[in-house]
Amino acid sequence: MKNFEDHSHLIDEAKQFDKKMQSKVDAGEAQNFSEAQELVMFDETFAVDRERDIEDIKKLMRRVRKDPKIGRMGSEYSQESDKKYGWLKYSDEQVEAGQWEEGDLNFVIEELRKERIDNYFGNVARKYEPAMPIPDSIVRLNQEAEIAETLRGDKPVLIRGNWRMGKTSMMRSLETHQFGSENSIIIDAMAESAGKGESLEDFQKHFGVYTIARFIAERELAGAELEDRFKKENEVRKQIAESQKSPFEFLNDYLVQRGEKVFLSIDEVIGFAEQPEKLKYLADLKGLSNIQLAIVLHRFASFESSFKEIFDGYETHFVHPLTLEEVGILIRKPLEGTQITFTDDAIQKIFEFTGGRPMEINNVCRALMDQFSEHKNYRFTYRVEDIDALTKKETWQFGESFRVAIDTYKRVYGRSMSDEERAIIDRLIERDEVPVSEIDAEKIQPLIDTTFIAKDESKGIYRVNGVLFKRVVLDQNL
Repeated sequence: MKNFEDHSHLIDEAKQFDKKMQSKVDAGEAQNFSEAQELVMFDETFAVDRERDIEDIKKLMRRVRKDPKIGRMGSEYSQESDKKYGWLKYSDEQVEAGQWEEGDLNFVIEELRKERIDNYFGNVARKYEPAMPIPDSIVRLNQEAEIAETLRGDKPVLIRGNWRMGKTSMMRSLETHQFGSENSIIIDAMAESAGKGESLEDFQKHFGVYTIARFIAERELAGAELEDRFKKENEVRKQIAESQKSPFEFLNDYLVQRGEKVFLSIDEVIGFAEQPEKLKYLADLKGLSNIQLAIVLHRFASFESSFKEIFDGYETHFVHPLTLEEVGILIRKPLEGTQITFTDDAIQKIFEFTGGRPMEINNVCRALMDQFSEHKNYRFTYRVEDIDALTKKETWQFGESFRVAIDTYKRVYGRSMSDEERAIIDRLIERDEVPVSEIDAEKIQPLIDTTFIAKDESKGIYRVNGVLFKRVVLDQNL
């Protein structure tokens, strides 16, 4: 009898839980007990207890205003001014004594619950970077390893793709995973350049000098005071100027003397597309013996013949679209330690919508979980219908959540592609699938390289890769 009494509360709790699930089903909030269980768990996770959470309740109660017309509750930042102007409904003494109206208590409890949900999902949403490069990528690791192997074999590399496809993330991840920051030099070409008016001679003298001087100074004075490192940088820049060598030649000599090599990556060189002599200078850095060189180069149809000639001898790596498995990794890794999951079908739907492009995948996840998103849809399990509810909206309804992706697609279609490539895209959009035999392989290959066309080997067909890209192009052509 004693054992039964010891566990009777567990039986009661289970019965209560079953009743709650049944009520969810009866109310039409859940189609089955599996969904009902999730909803009940969601409610209980974020439930506010009047006794347990009394201090949090008091904190919000202090912000309740007398006149709901100016907002029933002020923010924590307006609390002092609200108090000064006599707008607060309760004094500190009343709050401490629990002297408040039941209606205000219910309101505060609901606000506290919403705040907890917003914070929980918001913290997860922030793990999905919407547009910036990722320095520690968890995907494309096989391609990253291939590029690193090429570089270690002293062969220069071009990292290629269109805008916001992950070129810079690949470069940064090579630094993080393969070479280490102490053996890497990353140069943003546009930040180092003095502009189009700079002569080639001045460009050769000055391009990279600040980054290289900083690299050498930090290598020489690791752990030293900032002021000492600044002095060393100035000293190195002076040495470079006096050497009558370019900063890169100076760096290479420095490395040769020490018996070392470094990974050098130059980003945003597309800015020199109309200055081929500067691109040629950068391309010729491949001849420096102790520099493992990777250049990040945007794909631009109108300049491709020039690029091919300038970067002769480079091994080209277009950043790949993610595989379905990698899409799953990108979505699920940030969810570790949370109760949030995506079903396999939901991930498949995101894969189809985005074409396996990481920024758009992150945009989908962030749109669902960011408290400021117009598309937020909080739940512990995201199913295919949740993804459909978002992705089947009209393109104009996507708003800020997908603005960068949509603008990028417009630029790629309108500026990066040739007329012939746009015609191929239009044809595939119109027909959905086109047999491989109907399109010249050489002409379509750049569109495959840049992720916008997928080739289905098993069916022998080409198709547009990514529903969002397809819809943006359709909207453009209306």
